[in-house]
Amino acid sequence: MMKLFLKNSPIFSVIRLNLRDNLKLLPMEITLLYASLLSVLAICLAFSTGLVRSKTNTMLGEGDSPEMLQSIRAFGNLIEYAPLAIIMLGLLEIQDIDGWKLHILGSTFFLSRILHAYGLAISRESTPYRLLGTLGTWITILAMAISGIVISLPL
Repeated sequence: MMKLFLKNSPIFSVIRLNLRDNLKLLPMEITLLYASLLSVLAICLAFSTGLVRSKTNTMLGEGDSPEMLQSIRAFGNLIEYAPLAIIMLGLLEIQDIDGWKLHILGSTFFLSRILHAYGLAISRESTPYRLLGTLGTWITILAMAISGIVISLPL
């Protein structure tokens, strides 16, 4: 129990707030699932980058190795987009969007990032995997952004 004294009130009164009764906890299990999956993917890509560093004896930057650059960018691209997607997914989950819609958004983003990383791993040139991964990422984040805008507009 916490007591707040309202000195500016005409009547000095004590308001008792039971913080446990007034706090709504939001479990956000769907966001947790996709944040966890993306974290595992990030660790896998970081580990892969470490292996390529060892193989090419490149301890800093990409050196002269195209393979090193590909590995760095596969990891970097995930790290550039994942925070935005996780934040958007979490904000939509707080708004009580249907779980199946959140799963479609989360799984599409996750699979798109896998496709993109695979496409970068197999070739420096553009591949269908890389293209699908990029488009899937952009479309998913755009869909989340549009949903957020529509939900937040007063209608």
